[in-house]
Amino acid sequence: MTNELHDSAILHSPQALLDDIVKPECSVCLIKTGALQNAIFNSAHFSCIATDAKGVIQIFNVGAEHMLGYSAADVVNKITPADISDPEEIIAHAQALSVELSTTITPGFEALVFKASRGIEDIYELTYIRKNGSRFPAVVSVTALRDIQNTIIGYLLIGTDNTARKRIEAKQKKLDQRLRDQQFYTRSLIESNIDALMATDPTGIITDVNKQMELLTGCTRDELIGSPLKNYFTDPERAEAGIKLVLSEKKVRDYELTARARDGKETMVSYNASTFYDRNRMLQGVFAAARDITKRKQAEQQILDLACHDTLTQLPNRRLLDECLGQAMASSKRSGRYGALIFLDMDNFKSLNDTHGHYTGDLLLIEVAHRISSCVREIDVVARFGGDEFVVVLGDLGTDKTESTIQANIVAEKIRIILKNTYELKVETEGKTTKNIEHHCTSSIGVALFLDHEVGTEEVIKWADIAMYQAKEAGGDSIHFYEG
Repeated sequence: MTNELHDSAILHSPQALLDDIVKPECSVCLIKTGALQNAIFNSAHFSCIATDAKGVIQIFNVGAEHMLGYSAADVVNKITPADISDPEEIIAHAQALSVELSTTITPGFEALVFKASRGIEDIYELTYIRKNGSRFPAVVSVTALRDIQNTIIGYLLIGTDNTARKRIEAKQKKLDQRLRDQQFYTRSLIESNIDALMATDPTGIITDVNKQMELLTGCTRDELIGSPLKNYFTDPERAEAGIKLVLSEKKVRDYELTARARDGKETMVSYNASTFYDRNRMLQGVFAAARDITKRKQAEQQILDLACHDTLTQLPNRRLLDECLGQAMASSKRSGRYGALIFLDMDNFKSLNDTHGHYTGDLLLIEVAHRISSCVREIDVVARFGGDEFVVVLGDLGTDKTESTIQANIVAEKIRIILKNTYELKVETEGKTTKNIEHHCTSSIGVALFLDHEVGTEEVIKWADIAMYQAKEAGGDSIHFYEG
């Protein structure tokens, strides 16, 4: 049987293998001398196992001995290749073939040669078990050996040690997993950021965003990617200028923009960005973060309002008055038109405080602020100077002093009359009941005109204050103009 199998294996092994090793014109000579048999079966680079038709090993070459640790004497005429293979893998292989070929295949040697027995090319991966119990992965090619009548007389299993490739694959798999993990961690970091994050190419086209950017714009990630970043801000030109600034300066900090969502909602943001590059230092685009600063801006405005406005009447205080008066004086100098400062003091305010308390007095001051404001234009400024003193800045009067004096007097007279009307003050007592208090109060008003003056705001206020005291000394409820 052994000689017959040797001859059959030599005569009927795969043509491709024969073509790679010998030339057709000298094959008969090699076969006769046994050189081909030695080349194939004694190679240490791959295992070559030949079986009879039932799968019992008949040939076990040097390569097989080296790989598996068995000698030929240990296995020839004793076992099948299935006995030195991982049994669980054979079972899995049989099940997979059964599904693939729609037929029941018994686990064991039949599973290893089933395709080859039907003339189907078969190469598969398998774990071989060495004599010492250790394992190694192998790639096995199976060929049916036939006699001249085409009857199967055995099988040839050529295997190569796949350990190195598996090691490389495992290393690559580990590297791939590490890369996926890194990408996951990076994405998690981006998505957990409280800022709206975005990346653009150098032209400002969005290439990536996080969830916060979706919430800021009301658009999905797919909608945002590929569109111009500037489209999502109320001032597209300023947004585009921000991108150009980053490209020229490499980074931008606290660049304020107003984002506009799909539903029209506007959000003030602080735009911080920098350029990013690939490993070859080639510019890839801009990475930016937009932080919602709406609450901060509201707080800043509130602080500014508190610093520049009277907390009781909400009118500009003395600090803001000085700024507004300075602007009015500068405008007067440019336009050649007069401006006027009206300074007024309530005549009998103290008696209300002494009789009914400061809370009632505060109610009166609030009402006074409302009445004065109703007498002036939007361009004019009404301020609380302190206590029961108020100031009105009138701008853009006439170019003629007499005409301007008449205009200022009309406003002052309107204020004097409205302030002497009866005040109905509703005061809540400790028992939560409301007490109505009626009070009569007049005012003393001083007016100072200004035009192209070199003096400061304090000087103009002083002029109006002097005129106001002249009105008060005259008995109150009157208007006096400063005559410098």
